[in-house]
Order: sequence, then structure tokens, then C-alpha cells
Amino acid sequence: MPTPPDTQLRRCALGLWFCAISALGLLQFHARGFEDGHFAPTAVAWIWLGGSVVLAGLGLALLVRALRR
Repeated sequence: MPTPPDTQLRRCALGLWFCAISALGLLQFHARGFEDGHFAPTAVAWIWLGGSVVLAGLGLALLVRALRR
């Protein structure tokens, strides 16, 4: 069976996925940070933000690596 062609979207898929998950985490940070109508984030909100930053960094690193090929 022939292998599918190596497209740019195929190479960047994992990086895009991590960036999308990071964006969802940022939405969760916003939702948890503004629960009472004003900005008062809890520890859970800060964990969401930290996880989102880590995933965004990983996703961007994977995207840069895939685009350099």
C-alpha cells in the first residue's frame, strides 16, 4: 500500500492540536478567573493558565520544527 503524501498540514498537525488545547485552557482560565463577575482567580484558575502556557510553548515549538523541514 503506498504511503500518503507528506503535506504541510500533516507535519504541523500535532503542533496545531497542542495550540488548540492551549486555547481551550485559556478559556477555562478566563471562566474560572471571572466566576463572580470580577477578576479573582483561584488556585484552579492559575493551574489552568500554567498548563495552557506549557501547551502553547510545546505546540509552537512543534510548529516551528515542522515548518523548518
